[in-house]
Amino acid sequence: MIRTPFVLRGAAANPRGSREMDFWPDATIAVDEKGIIRYAGKAAALPEQWQPVAQQRVGGVLFPGFIDAHVHLPQLDCRGRFGTSLLNWLHDFIYPAESLFEDDAVARDVARRFFQALTDAGTSTAMVFCTSHSRATDIAFEEAEASGLRVIMGNTLMDRGAPEQLCVPAMQAMIETERLIERWHRATPLLHFAVSPRFAPACSSELLRQAGVLAAKYDLHIQTHFNESLQEITSVRAIFPQTAHYAAVYHEAGILASKTVLGHSVHTSDSEMTLLAESGTAVAHCPDSNLFLGSGRFPLELHEQYGIRVALASDVGAGTTLNMLSVMRSMCHVQGRSLHPLLPLFLATLGGAQALNLQDETGSLTPGKSADIIVIPFPGNSLDSSELRSLTAVDLASTLVYTTSCERVLRHWVGGRELPVTAATSTRQ
Repeated sequence: MIRTPFVLRGAAANPRGSREMDFWPDATIAVDEKGIIRYAGKAAALPEQWQPVAQQRVGGVLFPGFIDAHVHLPQLDCRGRFGTSLLNWLHDFIYPAESLFEDDAVARDVARRFFQALTDAGTSTAMVFCTSHSRATDIAFEEAEASGLRVIMGNTLMDRGAPEQLCVPAMQAMIETERLIERWHRATPLLHFAVSPRFAPACSSELLRQAGVLAAKYDLHIQTHFNESLQEITSVRAIFPQTAHYAAVYHEAGILASKTVLGHSVHTSDSEMTLLAESGTAVAHCPDSNLFLGSGRFPLELHEQYGIRVALASDVGAGTTLNMLSVMRSMCHVQGRSLHPLLPLFLATLGGAQALNLQDETGSLTPGKSADIIVIPFPGNSLDSSELRSLTAVDLASTLVYTTSCERVLRHWVGGRELPVTAATSTRQ
């Protein structure tokens, strides 16, 4: 798609690692007609060919669009529903809510509100679970395409351990899933299909195995849940008594791979970490969800020790918000120690892109990448603000992670296309 080139001007920050971030109090970002960043840096160094282009001044901090690596579309309206444990919460609230997606009107209404809420929150890229309904998944992809966001998504695969109306037998599920893949995977440059078994307790060995085969056939992402709660792990041991541990269940089914993202990984042993590392599997850390359900503390240091890629995720609806700045703050709380503020910013941008194998496409303001850009409100932000100019990158990161309370971003572009952000008076994200 051909667009008019443009130049944005304002303060800008660009995470480059867990302890590295560029910060330019007076910056410009030049975007070409294909929606690709061609320059990002100090305004005074803007290349000559871009200087004739009118500059749009922004009233906040320019930042890469956030990446949410694990989120459930049908659970948007289930946030804050108290459950005594993960499995009870699923049966009491989530499965009844997902059953409603047999109705096309419900599926479209929730999908439309979900993608608008992501846009408002500044999330440019999301890895999304739908329900087990193939028609509702079609509708979700239609709304994802209309939203202009980058979305990795799939129908949830489950054939046991849940209400009958949500369970789809393995053979039928594969037929329906393959149709969805052929219709939606890369239907536009922003749409990706993810093979999405819910988790081992809801899947037969055959369903897991076929899911692994299908993902390998089309070179697709896989997303599922893993070691979120002790109750869940006990269930896996009972269902798969001949398998060494939870990770081995997925490994034997061909689920662990370089394009696989496991949600949670809270209670993971060293032997399981070894399997994850050897297979190149990534993990989505869902701190707000872990706090809400009391799942436990994510062992960040152990994942770092084994070199496992980690992304940050909201996990709505056990997570209570789509706002990734709030999720970053939850990450700091759940770790129970002082975290360097650049770490959560990195995991929600470039680190998230690396976990999703999208680092060449998005995650930072690096020239050559897609112009996935947001403007985050910042108190007193202006090009002439001496307070802003006096900040270091760490100062700015500390403010964004620990004290910023913005409910929505000011502006949002994906692939150079500006997306509509709703007014601040709308409901919570």
